[in-house]
Amino acid sequence: MTANLLSPPMVEPVSLADIKAFLKLDSDAEDDLLRAFISSARVHLEHLTGRQFITQTWRVLLDGDLGRRISLPIQPVSNIVSAAILSEDGDLLSLATESFALYQSHNPALIVNPGGMLLTAGQRLQLDLETGYGPSDEDVPMPLKQALKMIVAEWYERRLIADPTQLPTLAKALQPLVNPYKTIRL
Repeated sequence: MTANLLSPPMVEPVSLADIKAFLKLDSDAEDDLLRAFISSARVHLEHLTGRQFITQTWRVLLDGDLGRRISLPIQPVSNIVSAAILSEDGDLLSLATESFALYQSHNPALIVNPGGMLLTAGQRLQLDLETGYGPSDEDVPMPLKQALKMIVAEWYERRLIADPTQLPTLAKALQPLVNPYKTIRL
Protein backbone atom coordinates (compact mmCIF):
# COMPACT_ATOMS: atom_id res chain seq x y z
CA MET A 1 0.00 0.00 0.00
CA THR A 2 1.37 3.39 -0.97
CA ALA A 3 -0.10 6.87 -0.62
CA ASN A 4 1.00 9.91 -2.62
CA LEU A 5 -0.15 13.49 -2.27
CA LEU A 6 -1.79 14.74 -5.49
CA SER A 7 -2.98 18.18 -4.38
CA PRO A 8 -1.88 19.84 -1.14
CA PRO A 9 -4.15 21.94 1.07
CA MET A 10 -4.93 25.44 -0.19
CA VAL A 11 -4.63 26.98 3.30
CA GLU A 12 -2.99 26.08 6.59
CA PRO A 13 -4.98 25.24 9.74
CA VAL A 14 -3.40 28.24 11.48
CA SER A 15 -2.93 31.53 9.65
CA LEU A 16 0.19 33.66 9.78
CA ALA A 17 -1.82 36.35 11.61
CA ASP A 18 -2.97 33.79 14.22
CA ILE A 19 0.55 32.52 14.90
CA LYS A 20 1.93 36.05 15.11
CA ALA A 21 -0.77 36.94 17.65
CA PHE A 22 0.01 33.73 19.59
CA LEU A 23 3.73 34.63 19.63
CA LYS A 24 2.98 38.34 20.27
CA LEU A 25 4.98 39.43 17.22
CA ASP A 26 4.41 42.71 15.37
CA SER A 27 7.26 42.59 12.86
CA ASP A 28 6.96 41.12 9.36
CA ALA A 29 10.68 40.32 9.22
CA GLU A 30 10.27 36.59 9.94
CA ASP A 31 7.01 35.88 8.12
CA ASP A 32 8.64 33.42 5.70
CA LEU A 33 10.20 31.49 8.60
CA LEU A 34 6.84 31.36 10.41
CA ARG A 35 5.05 30.15 7.26
CA ALA A 36 7.63 27.35 6.93
CA PHE A 37 7.17 26.41 10.60
CA ILE A 38 3.36 26.36 10.24
CA SER A 39 3.51 24.11 7.18
CA SER A 40 6.12 21.82 8.75
CA ALA A 41 4.17 21.56 12.01
CA ARG A 42 1.01 20.64 10.08
CA VAL A 43 2.83 17.91 8.16
CA HIS A 44 4.37 16.61 11.40
CA LEU A 45 1.01 16.48 13.19
CA GLU A 46 -0.71 14.89 10.18
CA HIS A 47 1.95 12.17 10.21
CA LEU A 48 1.68 11.75 13.98
CA THR A 49 -2.12 11.47 13.98
CA GLY A 50 -2.61 9.73 10.62
CA ARG A 51 -5.12 12.47 9.72
CA GLN A 52 -5.08 15.25 7.16
CA PHE A 53 -6.33 18.56 8.53
CA ILE A 54 -7.32 20.64 5.49
CA THR A 55 -8.91 19.25 2.29
CA GLN A 56 -6.32 17.62 0.03
CA THR A 57 -6.26 14.82 -2.55
CA TRP A 58 -4.24 11.62 -2.16
CA ARG A 59 -3.68 8.63 -4.44
CA VAL A 60 -3.64 5.27 -2.67
CA LEU A 61 -2.39 2.14 -4.43
CA LEU A 62 -3.44 -1.21 -2.98
CA ASP A 63 -2.36 -4.67 -4.09
CA GLY A 64 -2.87 -8.23 -2.98
CA ASP A 65 -6.08 -9.80 -1.72
CA LEU A 66 -8.37 -6.85 -0.99
CA GLY A 67 -11.27 -8.75 0.48
CA ARG A 68 -14.58 -7.07 1.12
CA ARG A 69 -13.27 -4.44 3.57
CA ILE A 70 -10.39 -2.18 2.65
CA SER A 71 -8.79 -0.24 5.49
CA LEU A 72 -7.54 3.17 4.34
CA PRO A 73 -4.20 4.65 5.47
CA ILE A 74 -5.50 8.23 5.35
CA GLN A 75 -8.09 9.94 7.55
CA PRO A 76 -10.64 11.51 7.36
CA VAL A 77 -11.82 10.59 3.87
CA SER A 78 -14.69 12.70 2.59
CA ASN A 79 -14.94 11.44 -0.97
CA ILE A 80 -13.70 8.79 -3.37
CA VAL A 81 -12.73 10.96 -6.35
CA SER A 82 -11.85 8.09 -8.68
CA ALA A 83 -11.16 4.36 -8.68
CA ALA A 84 -9.34 2.23 -11.20
CA ILE A 85 -7.43 -0.99 -11.64
CA LEU A 86 -3.83 -0.33 -12.62
CA SER A 87 -2.09 -3.09 -14.57
CA GLU A 88 1.64 -3.71 -14.37
CA ASP A 89 1.83 -2.29 -17.93
CA GLY A 90 0.43 1.03 -16.63
CA ASP A 91 -3.01 0.62 -18.20
CA LEU A 92 -5.96 1.96 -16.20
CA LEU A 93 -9.41 0.39 -16.13
CA SER A 94 -11.78 2.91 -14.54
CA LEU A 95 -14.25 1.70 -11.94
CA ALA A 96 -17.47 3.33 -10.82
CA THR A 97 -16.86 5.00 -7.46
CA GLU A 98 -20.49 4.25 -6.58
CA SER A 99 -19.59 0.56 -6.36
CA PHE A 100 -17.61 1.27 -3.19
CA ALA A 101 -19.19 2.22 0.13
CA LEU A 102 -17.18 4.56 2.37
CA TYR A 103 -17.53 4.12 6.15
CA GLN A 104 -15.92 7.08 7.89
CA SER A 105 -17.15 6.18 11.38
CA HIS A 106 -14.52 3.45 11.60
CA ASN A 107 -10.99 4.30 12.66
CA PRO A 108 -9.35 3.88 10.23
CA ALA A 109 -11.97 4.54 7.55
CA LEU A 110 -13.15 1.57 5.55
CA ILE A 111 -14.18 1.11 1.97
CA VAL A 112 -16.46 -1.84 1.50
CA ASN A 113 -16.00 -3.62 -1.77
CA PRO A 114 -19.40 -5.28 -2.27
CA GLY A 115 -18.23 -7.56 -5.06
CA GLY A 116 -15.14 -8.63 -3.13
CA MET A 117 -13.02 -7.63 -6.15
CA LEU A 118 -10.00 -9.86 -6.65
CA LEU A 119 -6.91 -8.51 -8.32
CA THR A 120 -4.75 -10.72 -10.48
CA ALA A 121 -0.96 -10.77 -10.18
CA GLY A 122 0.52 -7.42 -11.16
CA GLN A 123 -2.74 -5.48 -10.71
CA ARG A 124 -3.30 -2.73 -8.16
CA LEU A 125 -6.37 -0.84 -7.04
CA GLN A 126 -5.82 2.91 -7.49
CA LEU A 127 -8.02 5.19 -5.40
CA ASP A 128 -7.92 8.97 -5.51
CA LEU A 129 -9.32 10.21 -2.20
CA GLU A 130 -10.36 13.62 -0.96
CA THR A 131 -9.26 13.88 2.65
CA GLY A 132 -9.28 16.37 5.49
CA TYR A 133 -11.72 17.92 7.93
CA GLY A 134 -12.72 20.54 5.36
CA PRO A 135 -11.41 23.34 3.13
CA SER A 136 -11.13 25.99 5.85
CA ASP A 137 -9.02 26.45 8.98
CA GLU A 138 -12.33 26.65 10.86
CA ASP A 139 -12.99 22.97 10.03
CA VAL A 140 -9.92 21.75 11.95
CA PRO A 141 -10.53 20.72 15.59
CA MET A 142 -9.29 23.36 18.04
CA PRO A 143 -7.00 20.98 20.02
CA LEU A 144 -5.06 20.18 16.83
CA LYS A 145 -4.72 23.88 16.01
CA GLN A 146 -3.48 24.53 19.56
CA ALA A 147 -0.93 21.71 19.25
CA LEU A 148 0.27 23.22 15.97
CA LYS A 149 0.69 26.63 17.60
CA MET A 150 2.67 25.10 20.47
CA ILE A 151 5.03 23.34 18.07
CA VAL A 152 5.58 26.49 16.02
CA ALA A 153 6.25 28.47 19.22
CA GLU A 154 8.85 25.91 20.33
CA TRP A 155 10.53 25.88 16.93
CA TYR A 156 10.50 29.68 16.77
CA GLU A 157 12.03 29.98 20.23
CA ARG A 158 14.74 27.37 19.53
CA ARG A 159 15.19 28.32 15.84
CA LEU A 160 15.23 24.69 14.78
CA ILE A 161 12.88 22.06 13.52
CA ALA A 162 13.22 19.05 15.78
CA ASP A 163 10.79 16.24 16.39
CA PRO A 164 8.43 17.68 19.05
CA THR A 165 7.93 14.20 20.51
CA GLN A 166 11.64 14.22 21.42
CA LEU A 167 11.32 17.42 23.47
CA PRO A 168 9.98 15.99 26.78
CA THR A 169 8.14 19.04 28.10
CA LEU A 170 6.47 19.80 24.78
CA ALA A 171 5.70 16.13 24.11
CA LYS A 172 3.93 15.84 27.45
CA ALA A 173 1.91 19.00 26.80
CA LEU A 174 0.91 17.81 23.30
CA GLN A 175 -0.37 14.37 24.35
CA PRO A 176 -3.83 15.36 25.62
CA LEU A 177 -4.36 17.57 22.57
CA VAL A 178 -3.22 15.06 19.94
CA ASN A 179 -3.92 11.56 21.33
CA PRO A 180 -7.71 11.62 20.81
CA TYR A 181 -7.11 12.24 17.10
CA LYS A 182 -4.52 9.51 16.49
CA THR A 183 -5.49 6.83 14.01
CA ILE A 184 -5.45 3.43 15.66
CA ARG A 185 -3.50 0.76 13.77
CA LEU A 186 -3.96 -2.86 14.80
